[in-house]
Amino acid sequence: MSGIAEVSALVGREVRGVVPLTSGTLAISFTGARVFLWIHLERKTAWYAVAPDLPIDPDPRGSRFQAIETPLRGTVLAEERAREAGGLDLRFDSASEEGREYWLTLDAEGARVNLTLTMEPEKTTLWAFHREERAEAAKKTTPPHGPVAPGRPPAVRDATPLEERLTLRARIQAAFLAEFRGDLERIMKSAERTLLRRAAAAEQDVRNAAEMRGDRRRAEILLANFGKIQRGASRVGLPDPFADSPRATVEIELDPSLSPDENAARLFQRAKKGERGERLASDRLTVTRQRLSELSGLRRDALLMHPKEALLRLARFHVDAKIESSARGDMRVTHLGRQAVAAPRAGRPGRGAPGAHKSLRPRTYVTNDGWEVWVGRSNTDNDLITHRLSNPHDFWFHVVGAPGSHVILRRPTRNSKPRPTTLVEAAQIAAFFSKARKQTRVPVIYTERKFVSKPRRGKPGQALCTRERELIVRPRKPGTEPAD
Repeated sequence: MSGIAEVSALVGREVRGVVPLTSGTLAISFTGARVFLWIHLERKTAWYAVAPDLPIDPDPRGSRFQAIETPLRGTVLAEERAREAGGLDLRFDSASEEGREYWLTLDAEGARVNLTLTMEPEKTTLWAFHREERAEAAKKTTPPHGPVAPGRPPAVRDATPLEERLTLRARIQAAFLAEFRGDLERIMKSAERTLLRRAAAAEQDVRNAAEMRGDRRRAEILLANFGKIQRGASRVGLPDPFADSPRATVEIELDPSLSPDENAARLFQRAKKGERGERLASDRLTVTRQRLSELSGLRRDALLMHPKEALLRLARFHVDAKIESSARGDMRVTHLGRQAVAAPRAGRPGRGAPGAHKSLRPRTYVTNDGWEVWVGRSNTDNDLITHRLSNPHDFWFHVVGAPGSHVILRRPTRNSKPRPTTLVEAAQIAAFFSKARKQTRVPVIYTERKFVSKPRRGKPGQALCTRERELIVRPRKPGTEPAD
C-alpha cells in the first residue's frame, strides 16, 4: 500500500480535503503521494485505516462534514497520539493563523465511540459525532461514561492491515447502501403520499363537478315551469321529466333575491363551470395516476442504478411531477461551535390553540457545498433571523432597490470562508425571494451580520448595513440548478 503503514507516517503532510462517504464515515485526503485516512464510526466500534485509495465513491448526497473540512483544509498534521484505551488524537496546525491548532479526537471513553474536532487555544468544540456525550464529558470530573454498562464496551480499532482494510471497505459499502436505500425510500414515500393526496383531491373534484353538471337539468326544469314559481321562494318542488317515473319530482334550491329566470341563469352558469371543471379534474387524475406508475417503476429501477444516477432521476421526477422537495431534507449535522441556539422545527400552519407559542424556524436551504441558508418568511421573520437567531459573523444578503426577504448564509465557524459559488448561490436565493425575481439580472448586497443594524423606531423588516459588497446574479429557485 505505497509503503504507508501507520498514521504516524502522515505527520508533516498537508490536508487536501475531507471526503464524505456515509453519515458516519469520512476520509481525510493528504497532499503528496495519494493517501487517505479512513474513519468509520458505528455505535460501539470505530475503525481507522491509512490507505492509498477511497473505500467507496464519495457520497453523492453531499457533505455532512463541512464543519470539519472547512477548518482542516490547508492545515498540516503536526502530531499523532495513540490513546491507552484505544483511539487517536491528531493535532493540525493552521498555516494561515499562527498559534491556531485543531485537535481531531477519535475515542471510546464514553458509552459510545465519538469523533470530535476542537479548536485551540479557545478549546471550542467545532463538531462532534455525539454532541450530548461531549457536553456531558465537559461537565464531569469523573470518567464521562461513569459505571461500565453491561454488554460490549466501546472500542477503536486500527484496520490498516490489508485483510482488515478489505473487511472495513465491505462494512463501509454495506453501511452506505443501507443509508442510501433508506433515504431513497423515504423520499419516494413522501412523493407517493403527495401524489395520492393529489389523486384523492382530483377524484373529489370529479364528483363535485359531476354534481354541478346536474344543475343544467334543474335549470331546464325551472324554465319549463316558469309560471309555477313564486318570486321570493327559497325552495321549490317541480315535476322531473328526466326521471323514469312520471310522478317523480325534484327539489331545487333558489336564491329568494333573484327572479326564476335569474335563478335558471345561475344554474346554467354553475353547470358550465362544472363541465369545464370535470374535464380538468379528469385530466389531473389521469396525469397523477401516470406519475404514480412512473414512481413505482423508479422505485424498482433505482436499486440497480449508480447512486448518483438514481439521485438525478429522482430529482428529475420531482421536477416533472411538480413536487416541491425540501432542500434541507432530514439531514442533521451537529455544530457545537455555534453560539446561537438552533432554531426549533416549524409547526404546521393553522394548527394549535390561539395564543400558543409559534415556531421560530425560518425557511432553510442548503447550498451545493453544504452551507446552510436561512430565508425570512415575513418582515417579522426577517427581524428574527437577522437580529436574534444569526451569529455576528454570518453573511447577510438583500436585493438592492426592491422589497425582499433577508437571507442569512450561516458560517460553520468564525473563520470559515465560503467559496465564490456559495456566495453566488446565496445571492440568487435572495434575488428569488424578492419583488425583483422576474428580472434577468438583479443586484444583491451582502455583508457580515455584525454590520447590519435596525434603525431606531424602524418598522419590522427594516435594516441598515455598512461595509457591503455587491453581486449581480440571476434569480434562481433553490435546489434547481447550480450557481453560475
